[in-house]
Amino acid sequence: MLKRNISVFNILCLSLCAVLILVSCGKKGNPVPVAVVKAGIITDLKAEERDAVVFLSFTAPQQIESTKKDDKESVKVAAFKVIKGCGTCSGDLRPFRTIILDEKKGYTIVGNRIYFYDDDVMYGNEYLYRVYPVTVKGTQGEASNAAVITFKQPPGPLGPVKVEESDSRVELSWTKQEGYLYNVYRYDNGRYPVQPLNPRPIPTPLYMDGGLTNGTTYTYEVRQVRASDPGVEGEGVKVSATPKDKMPPGPPMLAKAEKKGKAIVVTWEANTEKDLAGYNVYRIMGSKHVRLNLSPVKENKYTDTSAPDHRFVAYHVTAVDAAGNESGPSQEAIVMLKE
Repeated sequence: MLKRNISVFNILCLSLCAVLILVSCGKKGNPVPVAVVKAGIITDLKAEERDAVVFLSFTAPQQIESTKKDDKESVKVAAFKVIKGCGTCSGDLRPFRTIILDEKKGYTIVGNRIYFYDDDVMYGNEYLYRVYPVTVKGTQGEASNAAVITFKQPPGPLGPVKVEESDSRVELSWTKQEGYLYNVYRYDNGRYPVQPLNPRPIPTPLYMDGGLTNGTTYTYEVRQVRASDPGVEGEGVKVSATPKDKMPPGPPMLAKAEKKGKAIVVTWEANTEKDLAGYNVYRIMGSKHVRLNLSPVKENKYTDTSAPDHRFVAYHVTAVDAAGNESGPSQEAIVMLKE
């Protein structure tokens, strides 16, 4: 009887041990929260010297939502924690900035890349940065790659930038300095530009920006770049420009004048310009050209009901576009009033 009881006791002990082993296996080590893995890892943190500051950027991790309702918010990235230290002391990194996406300030997003800058730097020093994604519930993801940069003395600002405004384009020019290349930036709805208009630094002191909207004011910055070290960019010189249509329409053709009763009817062939606003009709009195209409005539016909009591009266017509550019005069149309 005792032997049987011992056997039963042994079986119970073994069963309990098995349970304890299984439980202890589940607690072995520190568990990694699912949210940390799904918050994504930043692998392309980049530091550049642009506009006389350290310009930092990285590709935002893809937002992956959990299929579990309770875990849906916990895996969503809400912020990024940025740490900073000297380049040779990676173990002494300290908090530098927290980028909170909902606040929509302190950073710029172009495409899927986040840009921000550090202006608390000194020439000749080396700096190291890392970024951590942080979820809505405050879970911190893994550290990004280290971005290391030595902040160098940037080029000084170039001289004055001249602006030439024309139809749908702006031309910028400045004085060339030996040993430098140039980057040209255009602000986008007042937002700081993060990429230059030119795909690579340009050697010439001239840039033409086309395909613009007439009447819209654009803001530009031109910055010097060392030819020997294109990664170092100086502060920008800012200018504004408003492209304008300065090209007048062609003069109207086949102008004619005919007497009809007490009035004189002037006609001409209609212009075909897309931005045509109308026409101006002038009565020629000796050396004087008197405009008869107050606002541009929309049709290619005008009736003069107040012609002077002369033997001959002459007229010419001009075309006007939406920007107010006026063409040269048509050929004169002469009508005899008295024989």
